[in-house]
Amino acid sequence: MLPKVANHIFLHTSRAVAAVQNQTGHTLRNVLQLQSSAPSAPTTWTGAGSSSWGSNGAGPGGAKFNAGSRFYNGYTGAGRAVTQANASTSHDGNAEQSDERDEIVPKRVEPRPSKRTITRRHSLSLGTLSEHEHSQQESLGVLHTVQLHVRSKHTFTASGEALDETPSDSSRPPLTRRNSTASLNTSGSIDDLPSPPVSSVSGKSIPTDPAAPQSVTDPAADDESGKVSEMYQSLRQAARSGDGARVIHEVLILRTTHKNPMVSEFNMALAGLHDTRRPGEPLTLLLETYNDMIQRSLTPNVRTYISLILALTERDFEVQKSIGGLDGRVKRRKLLGRQEVAMDEADEKRIEQLKAENNFASAMSMFDAAMNIGARNKFPLAVYTNLLRSCAFQADVDAAIRVFAQLESRTDFLPGPQVFLNLLSVYANANDLQGAKEVFQEFREASKAGRVKGLDFSAAPEAAVASSITRGQLLVWNKMIEAYFRGGQPAGALRLLETMMDSNANPAKLSLEVPLPSSSTFSSIIAGFCYSGDVTSALSWFDRLLQQGEAARHPHESSLVPPRPDQLAWVVMLDFLAQEGMIADLNRLYDILVECAPRDGLEVRRLDHTLVLEANINYLQSGTINKSGTKKNIPAFKDVLRLIKLANNVNVPLSKELTALYLHTYMSTCNRGDMSQYNIGLREHETLLSSALANLTAETDMEQIIPLKNYAYKGLIPLLIALSKQNLQLSKLKASLITNLSDALYAGYSKEQRDEFFGKVSADFRIALERPSESRNLSPNPVMQMYPPIKDVVVDGALSRSVDDWFPSHPSVTIHEAYRRLQDGIANSKYVHPSTLGRLINGFGRVGDLDKVHSLYDIAQIVLSSIDNKQWQSQAWFQIEDQMIIACAHAGDMEAAFQHRDRITSNGGIPSPDAYGSLIECVKDTTDDTSNAMALFSEAQMLGCTPNVYLYNTIISKLAKARKADFALELFQQMKATPGVRPSSITYGAVIAACARVGDAQSAEQLFLEMSSQPNFRPRIPPYNMMMQLYAHTKPDRERVLHYYDQLLLAGVKPSAHTYKLLIDAYGTIEPVDVGAMEDVFKLLRNNRSVVLQGSHWAALINAYGCVKKDLAKAISTFDSIPAPDAVAYESLINVLVTNKQMALAPSYMEKLKSSGVHMTAYIANLLIKGYAAAGDIEEARRIFENLVDPPSGVAASGNHVPHESSNQRASPSPSPSYREPSTWEAMFRAELGNGYRDRAVALLARLQERQFPAAVCNRIRGIMIDDPVSPWAASP
Repeated sequence: MLPKVANHIFLHTSRAVAAVQNQTGHTLRNVLQLQSSAPSAPTTWTGAGSSSWGSNGAGPGGAKFNAGSRFYNGYTGAGRAVTQANASTSHDGNAEQSDERDEIVPKRVEPRPSKRTITRRHSLSLGTLSEHEHSQQESLGVLHTVQLHVRSKHTFTASGEALDETPSDSSRPPLTRRNSTASLNTSGSIDDLPSPPVSSVSGKSIPTDPAAPQSVTDPAADDESGKVSEMYQSLRQAARSGDGARVIHEVLILRTTHKNPMVSEFNMALAGLHDTRRPGEPLTLLLETYNDMIQRSLTPNVRTYISLILALTERDFEVQKSIGGLDGRVKRRKLLGRQEVAMDEADEKRIEQLKAENNFASAMSMFDAAMNIGARNKFPLAVYTNLLRSCAFQADVDAAIRVFAQLESRTDFLPGPQVFLNLLSVYANANDLQGAKEVFQEFREASKAGRVKGLDFSAAPEAAVASSITRGQLLVWNKMIEAYFRGGQPAGALRLLETMMDSNANPAKLSLEVPLPSSSTFSSIIAGFCYSGDVTSALSWFDRLLQQGEAARHPHESSLVPPRPDQLAWVVMLDFLAQEGMIADLNRLYDILVECAPRDGLEVRRLDHTLVLEANINYLQSGTINKSGTKKNIPAFKDVLRLIKLANNVNVPLSKELTALYLHTYMSTCNRGDMSQYNIGLREHETLLSSALANLTAETDMEQIIPLKNYAYKGLIPLLIALSKQNLQLSKLKASLITNLSDALYAGYSKEQRDEFFGKVSADFRIALERPSESRNLSPNPVMQMYPPIKDVVVDGALSRSVDDWFPSHPSVTIHEAYRRLQDGIANSKYVHPSTLGRLINGFGRVGDLDKVHSLYDIAQIVLSSIDNKQWQSQAWFQIEDQMIIACAHAGDMEAAFQHRDRITSNGGIPSPDAYGSLIECVKDTTDDTSNAMALFSEAQMLGCTPNVYLYNTIISKLAKARKADFALELFQQMKATPGVRPSSITYGAVIAACARVGDAQSAEQLFLEMSSQPNFRPRIPPYNMMMQLYAHTKPDRERVLHYYDQLLLAGVKPSAHTYKLLIDAYGTIEPVDVGAMEDVFKLLRNNRSVVLQGSHWAALINAYGCVKKDLAKAISTFDSIPAPDAVAYESLINVLVTNKQMALAPSYMEKLKSSGVHMTAYIANLLIKGYAAAGDIEEARRIFENLVDPPSGVAASGNHVPHESSNQRASPSPSPSYREPSTWEAMFRAELGNGYRDRAVALLARLQERQFPAAVCNRIRGIMIDDPVSPWAASP
């Protein structure tokens, strides 16, 4: 019996579930009387959700709605994720089906009685084509429909230059897969489908499924002779191997050297190209092969058309998905008020290029041609399913009727729910509600009569409630709900939901003919109201779902009790609240999302933070200043503070308007009383003071930004006095900020003003800000009072040129020689230009010579003081300070670097992009390097620093190392859209690394091809190694590893130590393991005197022997043969012992490690914790964990990473402490949970939070508790 809570789930916006006997509730029809009976006209249905916002069936946005709850990992609306969320599948019986490829095993069944057909109100003659279709064909270059025995030239003519090239006959043929209908000169957006490159090499492909459609008809039987040629056998073997490179090699032989080819050989070639094609790859080679077949006067047959139609419709699906992502991204930027014209134009251009492919028109032409040669009874179900899906994308009812008519006439198999789902999507997308009703009714009758594959209503109802048997059925019902909303009849959608809930209200009388709703059903209802313009009703439904107790485990899992909102519902709701300007509700739901996300298995995306922030900013700005520039309404301080916290969370720079509002609302609120109720943290106080320092001329400039008569912020001193009265502990703020504040006080205020100020503030403020050093004693002209003018200072041009000989390089003059020349000149009272001194400061900083840096800085002050022209003097001062930032950063003195940064900003200057690039590059050894780097980049943008190539490269590299591919790709696109900035090989290497680290092979390959085609491309080892690493570890594919190794050699790049390590892994870890080849690589490495043999190479061997081959003896003997094993080698051996469950051997090797002086790393400890916990010795695991120590708060653990060329490193004579890493906490956390000690795990989490680790670390470890049960073997440390 349903819980009573279900009876009150939706109050006035929903129905009451009749769950308790003799108890009634309001029906959905009654509810509708309390709502607006005529909601506003539907808004566009092609936004974030595109034509499949309900996750039910085909549509440009379908893929992103086919995952939800904790299974959802992608972006919606603004663009797709670098790594696409896994699309949930629908099932036609036991045949597997996915959004990437519909592969159905045709199964002959007994003839069945005829059934009622759908009314064909738009039917066409099957033997003719409409004018529209003919025009589509002509645009593609398809001359006429291929008819039996007609041997005309039937080709796909490429647009532009796509087909100008002829196949190469080199020994390593180019495996180009260019779409003949795609433009060649695209902008190359990295997060949509790849543009056709000039040449590429395809790697190992998805293995061919023997049950896939290619097995329907043996291509060998297509020839009248019935003979199986050697060429055919070679093609078939290549296709069955799943090796795309091998298939292409054989296809090129067929097309270039094979004489008298047969239809069966071309058919096998087409089938092999189709089966080994990876998602996202264009169809150029496949279409070229088909064209070649026609040009040889070979008549296509059924088998030909099967391969072509499947390939074209699969490509169509990929194109539509990419269009949906790009279109959503453009619309989201407009929604958030971003004026990014270059990026919008690039995305819109790419959308047009993708639309120009016209894969659907080609597929339908093929289908019609096949029908004319009698292929009616020979097509597999996948052909019909795919065609109907493409019909849905185009909302082409006429084409769908033609396809379904042929399918209906088949008696040898049953259609599955996916067929009806796609057909229903056609009518829904065409806004043909009556047609959708007829399809839905036909589906219900066919399901009841047993004429839908996979729906067995005779099964036990209890067993089918949560099974995948009814999932396809559920998707059809969800799609019908969408169709009602699209047709302007929300009442029909609610009645359908009522049917789903009422028919199963009594658990004792479950009916499989009507599915129970799932979270995706309720998401469809919410999305339906939103896209129909009734956001208020959607919000009411959403709020009622929030009152439910449990979240769904999967968006398509039916449930007797309505679940809490899933990821899709959250995405749609937040998007529309922002779009409608319902800011109060947006903020309320955002707070709830942040709180309930870990419990409900949801992801709070960076996009969610940014959406809420920018929607609030737009709202505040529109409400504060109207177009005439006069005051309308000033927001409350609590609202502004919310935005400041949001901006800090995502490191978004504050706009001038928000800065002004923050200062004004803080001071006006502070003047009225106590501020403790607002819970202002240290970071918010730092932001407040930084805002004040960035706007020292407060009253003049601020009133221009926000035209208020009574602007509350009156300057820095009143703000500091107010903060002192609020008992702010200034000493807890960043040291650089305190220095900056002191400098500003002494530069901008007189001694009398400062004395009065220090008399009004607390002792903590006086100690922090009073008695500045001489280096702080600034004035509005910051140079002149540092060094008094020195007489007889002569700036000599000839000496400057002589000193500058070393820069940027010189065969004989070094930087040290330049410094000697400078000293000789000074001895004769001759000095050099400030710019020359700046270059020397920069150079000595990069080599780590801080003594000379400080000496040169002192010399620079003498030169600066001698300059009479104040404008030139000021410019030179900023230049020297900027070079000091770069020098101190590279020399490792980050505190000094930030002090010089603050000196520039406090005097109204902006550090150069090189300075910010150096700060970002050298921020390291903290627990959150990436956030610090992003904060610096945001600061640079906020101050108006225009990024150059170096700054972009450094921030993208930081993001890549942190696996933040989405941010890296976003900045990469921004970089390409910036005039005068061209990505370099380093840029491409960094963004390729970002994609590779998250497993986005498609984007990585496209970027690599784009990089190699750049006119300024210079081959470097990192991109090649990163591509090899991608296919060695993240997406194991030995052929692709070897391909990029070959490319490396062809480019003339020498392999590095890491290259050899990746080759060892490729042979030693990827099945089938080739131990002989692995050992040959190791021998090659040992014989290469230019590469140092490292511990990582030994570790790779040990891992292959012990963990992959499970040969413990061989692994141990390999370890024992190492002359001086380092920590990496020990780590590999311990991993072997853990894998083989031989922890009894671990103590002896740990004694060897200790006696040899090798440092015990946290990663070795992680393995020991894991091994002992799995063996049941939790006490030993705890002992190891507690023997480690924590680094200082906010500082990254040191000593855990073995230096490169470790074989040359001598062991430390005195043992240093071993510091815990975040992964160590995770290993211990899993160990406690795996052994049933949940309370201890919770205590560990509390200790971790006290350490102030990044939120992502804490959330990841907290998320482990959601998984039940948890084993220490769940993840590798």
